Amino acid sequence: MRKMRNLHLWIGLISSVFLLVEAVTGLLLSEPWLIGQTERGEMHRAVQEGRSSFGAGAGASTAPMAPRAEGGGSSLMMFVRQLHEGRLGSLDIRWAVDLAAVAMIVLTATGIFLSIRTLSAGRKRKQKRMPVAPETT
Repeated sequence: MRKMRNLHLWIGLISSVFLLVEAVTGLLLSEPWLIGQTERGEMHRAVQEGRSSFGAGAGASTAPMAPRAEGGGSSLMMFVRQLHEGRLGSLDIRWAVDLAAVAMIVLTATGIFLSIRTLSAGRKRKQKRMPVAPETT
């Protein structure tokens, strides 16, 4: 059982770093004004027109982005796409998507913090259990 707990702890700790990066970058893509970029509407129009404002620095590709396929596809795929764009039909739910991203960031950051505290407490417990060898002179 202890091995399973340690495995769970380490897998959770490593994967939570990636989850934290995904949540932060997703929030920044959703709300570019948080980092001083263009407003959401301008960025969305740029993506629809096939040009991206990301990576516009030196060495960036100037080729237009591939157009997104809007037509066809299953209703499940349309639902997923709308959900990630912050809308359900004509209902604007961007606030809920942003709130979920902030909640994910907080939960992941506190999970990392608690995991590190658990690991350090375990390390201290091990050090206390190990007897100190007497020094011989």
